[in-house]
Amino acid sequence: MLSKTILCFFVVAAIASAQPFGAGIKLGVPATDAFKVLPVPTFAVFTGDSPRYTIGPYVELRLPARMAVEVDALYRTYNFSNAGVGTSASSWEFPVLVKHRFPVPVVKPFFDAGVSFSRLSDINLASLNHRSNYGVVVGGGVEFNLFLVKVSPEIRYTGWAFRNFDGLVQTNRNQLAVLFGFGF
Repeated sequence: MLSKTILCFFVVAAIASAQPFGAGIKLGVPATDAFKVLPVPTFAVFTGDSPRYTIGPYVELRLPARMAVEVDALYRTYNFSNAGVGTSASSWEFPVLVKHRFPVPVVKPFFDAGVSFSRLSDINLASLNHRSNYGVVVGGGVEFNLFLVKVSPEIRYTGWAFRNFDGLVQTNRNQLAVLFGFGF
């Protein structure tokens, strides 16, 4: 049963790789903190952290001249705690990128740039200024085939327009992430 499933996966991957559309999943880790908590001298310690992962699907429309348009849907979570009472938030980011691959055999370097839109949900902090945000995205990496799967590690910078939090918790408007794409 497992061998038939694997065989079907590789047949579908071979067919999909010849199409002008691509799809897959992005996994990543932030290289910078999403926010910082300012130290305040009180009896109740306020903390905040972000689990060290980003995950989500992507789709790509391959165009002539080694160009492509990529759209991602990336998910992250955040945790906050004050005097032992915790709350969490989640964030969806939607980067829309124009990608250019350079004509190098085997390992293909690429550059991408575009805009990103984000939305915070499930959050009730007093210092929340904006649930929605937008920003500029610039990145680069390499793409190579591992059997029939396209692997694309990249480094991506996002410069956000607003601070979602501004007070005890402050959002870092300049964020850097390392992402790995696995697709067809």
